[in-house]
Amino acid sequence: MKYETLQISIKDDIAYILLNRPERLNSFDIKLGEELYSALKEIHKKQEIRAVVLKGTGKGFCGGGDVKEMYDAEDKSKFLSDLTKAIHRCVIEMRTMEKPVIAAVNGAAFGAGLSLALACDIIIAVKNAKLGTAFIGIGLAPGCGTQFFTKLVGYQKACEYILTSKTFTAEEAQQLGIVNKVIDADKLDDAVEEFVSKFKKLPPIAVGKAKMLINKSLDNDMIAHLELESMTASLSAASDDFNEGVTAFVEKRKPVFKGK
Repeated sequence: MKYETLQISIKDDIAYILLNRPERLNSFDIKLGEELYSALKEIHKKQEIRAVVLKGTGKGFCGGGDVKEMYDAEDKSKFLSDLTKAIHRCVIEMRTMEKPVIAAVNGAAFGAGLSLALACDIIIAVKNAKLGTAFIGIGLAPGCGTQFFTKLVGYQKACEYILTSKTFTAEEAQQLGIVNKVIDADKLDDAVEEFVSKFKKLPPIAVGKAKMLINKSLDNDMIAHLELESMTASLSAASDDFNEGVTAFVEKRKPVFKGK
């Protein structure tokens, strides 16, 4: 499928998604939201894909919602409702797919762009990247991202950064626990590939189920989560990968996982 706002490539069982509206800092409009959701759904269905990398073209990762389109909209309330729902569908798809999603934050990530990065499982950012929730700065209540941000940084810090629309650096984001790794811009792709190479070798079923458990742990009570862990471990024990993993352990060799 051809996309107007994205570039999609699949290489060695890894899906690479490039947000491709560089003239608008890859900001979200309805078209980008629809196309990104469609691409994520297709990737979700492909069992052979082991991980997803999300990056922006040009100077930014994603500048958030397209403010020019907000300005031009005749019915601004309806436009924001439609836009946030389009973004939410992408966030839900990213968090519920049982594949790791890596954000390669190559530049600015503001508003919905920061929310998109926070929906990823691993975030690698370049040193000169600027981040911020941004919504308050244009007189808008946040349309996404407040739950992820608050759970990561805590209540007081969330209030400081969200309520004052504070802009911060990639290194500050790492100190807050938002970003996994900060890297020089010319080394971003190599840093991403370091993670990608791990997921190419790890058992994708177990990785996917572990991601699901991590997400469920944010809301489950202890007893319910322990039961879910037990059930999930039992289900994954029926996989060929588990048989390969324990066999390789006993035979003192490296396992070769095939995602079955």
